[in-house]
Amino acid sequence: MRIGINILFLIPGKVGGSEIYLRNLLENLTMIDRENEYILFTNMENSGTFKISQDNFKEVLCPVRASFRPARVLWEQFILPFQIKKYRIEVLHSPGYTAPLLASCCSIVTIHDMNYFYYPEDFSKLTTFFLKLLVPLAARRSRKIITVSRNSKKDIVQILKIPESKICVIYEAGSSHLSVPIVIENKVREKLKERCGIDKKFILTVSVSHPHKNLHRLVEAYDILCKRYQIACQLLIVGIKGRAQSGLMNLVKELSLEKRVIFTGWVSNEDLLLLYSEAELFVFPSLFEGFGIPVLEAMAQGTPIVSSNAASLPEVVGDGALLVDPCNIDEIAEAMHRVLTDETLRVALIKRGFKRVSRFSWEKTARETLAVYKRVYKQK
Repeated sequence: MRIGINILFLIPGKVGGSEIYLRNLLENLTMIDRENEYILFTNMENSGTFKISQDNFKEVLCPVRASFRPARVLWEQFILPFQIKKYRIEVLHSPGYTAPLLASCCSIVTIHDMNYFYYPEDFSKLTTFFLKLLVPLAARRSRKIITVSRNSKKDIVQILKIPESKICVIYEAGSSHLSVPIVIENKVREKLKERCGIDKKFILTVSVSHPHKNLHRLVEAYDILCKRYQIACQLLIVGIKGRAQSGLMNLVKELSLEKRVIFTGWVSNEDLLLLYSEAELFVFPSLFEGFGIPVLEAMAQGTPIVSSNAASLPEVVGDGALLVDPCNIDEIAEAMHRVLTDETLRVALIKRGFKRVSRFSWEKTARETLAVYKRVYKQK
């Protein structure tokens, strides 16, 4: 079987969870499949970043940039179908929401969530236009749709009017580099804290600052935690700047929290691993997630979690986190206070978190995805 992977959507460091999904899927497919041939259709930004040496994996560079979306869309829709014929692709997997509608082979698309439908303000008007146009068409044209949670499947069925039988739910996992508990030397720990401006115990969240990530309510809840409950700790917000960043910075100033709330921006996997393991508490207040990879990464490092009860998050965390209404600031503050002060609860959450995270693995994701490839191939 000759399998094509459409990677034209990927801009390294810019597409969040879908990049983690793609890279871990490919890495694990190389481990479990030495029989089928894979052609990776890459772009000028991501070419050469996959470091795959197996003989049955080959990269084909498409001279287009994903950062210029119109050009990428035109290439995907009108040039990629010719490349599919040239390389005799039998099954094409498009892991980034959209797929070539004129592909001559069996097509599979991964639609991670319906975020563009619920929160279009997270995207530029041009991006929202293309997503609203192409995602429904890709969903109807593809032989199978892969999504990452039952909640996303429900949304796809309701919004895109797709039969349930066409959709396969295949769970993700935590980033493979961040899923093993570690022992950290004091020297390394102190250097990172100094670099980030950490001088107290800290609460951690990992998220791009888009509106639906709900970080403004987390900051307000943190303000209550400091003033009402008299908790002396810092709040560390890790992640790239999104469309809510300026409002978030203004809120921190209004509440006079500049010395307590730290924005690190993007950090390396090595630093992020250390921050997960050092945090007193991980809080994930998002209003909407297709899956929620950071909660599993925090669980893997033995960090107790307060999580939103919205969208897919209850499905992912199970009993491994304390769930809260993400719109209720007092409830978020009270939950943080409980976890920080109740040692019995902390220990229970950590124990349940380790048990919960063990249920997810990228190898399982890859095996279930390969099974979809084979099923579609047999039905062609």
